[in-house]
Amino acid sequence: MLRPVSTSLIALALTACVAPGDTPDAALSSIDYSLTPCFGFCPAFSLSVDADGTGKYNGQAFVKQRGTSVFSASPEEVAAFVERIAPYRPEDSVSYGYENCDGPVATDSPTVTITWHEAGEKPVTLQWYMGCRQPGLADNSEALYDAWRELPVEGLVGNNEDRRTYGGFD
Repeated sequence: MLRPVSTSLIALALTACVAPGDTPDAALSSIDYSLTPCFGFCPAFSLSVDADGTGKYNGQAFVKQRGTSVFSASPEEVAAFVERIAPYRPEDSVSYGYENCDGPVATDSPTVTITWHEAGEKPVTLQWYMGCRQPGLADNSEALYDAWRELPVEGLVGNNEDRRTYGGFD
């Protein structure tokens, strides 16, 4: 079950991911985000952003920049990223895919994996196969899939119009 996170709490805690029941000092340490390949020209990359905006990107396929790069996000960009993915944060780590999707499953889709790291807490991971039409997630798939756009990595990931020219896995 996904737990809701109050938008006002996120706005108050620009660099903290606070959920109901959490103490105010449960500050966000970092968030890891990744997209796996699909059977097409989907961008495949991973990134990690710390609460202070320090970020690391690793491009794998169908992205403008392959390999490792660093980036720096503003407090507003970090807050927008946190706010965009907050509604999908599970209470405990969960994976929605072929084995446990409570809806129809389409093939050839990428997987979005998000891991929230908070000081003194066990990391919580949402792994969602985009082909899973899980109620509550499928209706907002673009919010998860495009959440990276809140961070300053467009120059690394590139744009959709040029995706096929960036090349796949070697």
